[in-house]
Amino acid sequence: MRRFAFVLAFVALTSSVSAETLVLAHHYSAVGLNPDGSKYSGTVTIDIVSDTTFTIQWDINGATYQGFGMRRNDSVAATYQIQGEPGLVIYQVQGNGLDGIWAIKGENGSGTEHLTPTD
Repeated sequence: MRRFAFVLAFVALTSSVSAETLVLAHHYSAVGLNPDGSKYSGTVTIDIVSDTTFTIQWDINGATYQGFGMRRNDSVAATYQIQGEPGLVIYQVQGNGLDGIWAIKGENGSGTEHLTPTD
């Protein structure tokens, strides 16, 4: 039994995830594709809140959307609302930019978005 407990403790210690400090640009240009195939563009502002979390604001075609997100390794996820419905975007860090896929609750299909740092 002691051996089993030791093995469990060893596995827990060696497989723990170390926190990676969140590093993202503050301003991005955004280009995307809506689920219906139409294109859009705008700007995105990210403000770091902690080592792992951030707030995010999209300014797209005259509309503003605000959200909250976090990063783990090379993935970044954020939530937002559009017309009262929650949405989710998941970005993959690509070089110093972000490639994303997004969806809105209850809507068919998903959109894509690329963020390029501007600062």
